[in-house]
Amino acid sequence: MKHFFALFVLALLSCTALQAQEKEKGFPPMFSEQNGYITDMCLLYHGRYNAAVTYDKECMKSYVYYTDKKGKKEFLYDGFLILEIVSSNGSSFENSEKNANQKEWQWLMNRQFEEGYGISAINDILEDLSKENINPERKRKVVISIPMPYYSDNVWGEVNGEKLVMNNDDHRIKAAKWYINEAEKRFKEKNYKHIELAGFYWVFEKNIDAGNVMPVVSTYLDSKDYYFYWIPYFWSKGAKEWKEWGFDMAYYQPNYFFVKSTKRGVPPTRIDEACDFARTNGLAMEFEFDGNMLKDTLYQTKFKHYVDHFTKNGVFDNVPVAYYEGGGYWNKIAISNDPNIIPLYRNLSEIIIKRQKKADKMWKKIQKNR
Repeated sequence: MKHFFALFVLALLSCTALQAQEKEKGFPPMFSEQNGYITDMCLLYHGRYNAAVTYDKECMKSYVYYTDKKGKKEFLYDGFLILEIVSSNGSSFENSEKNANQKEWQWLMNRQFEEGYGISAINDILEDLSKENINPERKRKVVISIPMPYYSDNVWGEVNGEKLVMNNDDHRIKAAKWYINEAEKRFKEKNYKHIELAGFYWVFEKNIDAGNVMPVVSTYLDSKDYYFYWIPYFWSKGAKEWKEWGFDMAYYQPNYFFVKSTKRGVPPTRIDEACDFARTNGLAMEFEFDGNMLKDTLYQTKFKHYVDHFTKNGVFDNVPVAYYEGGGYWNKIAISNDPNIIPLYRNLSEIIIKRQKKADKMWKKIQKNR
């Protein structure tokens, strides 16, 4: 009996040690080479014609910097994820057998590299600031989304005279590589002075049919010295194995803010659950809000919950954060005169500014030691 008890205790201790070891994986560092030295990455859904904003220069100012009560400009996001999930004809860049074809992928690229908007506007704003002798410590980073080469019997298009059909993994990989090459070429041709291309993003938020595609795309990006990013949703298939799919950096979605979660009665502790999962599996975190907070105090409260629970879990102190803002609603809350919205915007802005200054100090140390 004593022998059995001893074995039981030993097994219990081993299990506890294993659990502790899992916990020790921890969040990725807030500012490091692992994610291309991006601390705060804002998602910009730039493409669709019916977006809440146009992402023109005036709009993009609210993403690049914050103006305090004394008129001082402070830098905000150091990374911008340029993505879209809906094409001009309503087809999907993400998860449908009727996914967008090469023509629509080309349309998306034209939109995202349009002069005076999005990427271009960010660079133009930074150029204007430099003339005022206001310069960030580091260049701002851009991450470009790769449309999903979704498995289907559809003819996607043609590369180097070869017709590509999406029921062939080699063809799907060739389509992804084509987009990477074209985006890289356009970015270089623009010769942006104040921003740089950090890498590419896989737009589909779960892994159901691309297990043979993503690692090859990852290897290709690595050969070009680009990072590969992913943001799976809560309990997304494959989220735990994100490194196995070849991603350099993954952020985890709590999915607490949204209407569906509200209808299901999802509690604020969902954010803690997401933090625990991310911490255990080495993911960073996504902060989430959208336009509902402009018209409903419930969603303003949910916004506060994200701030409170991220703070409690040490996310703002130590972890990279991606910011889902519903497609233009960071700008909307930035210009809002609603007395309920103003303090929420200011508080999160001040948190981001503090994180950016911390990252700047880390960057100076890195440069000094090189």
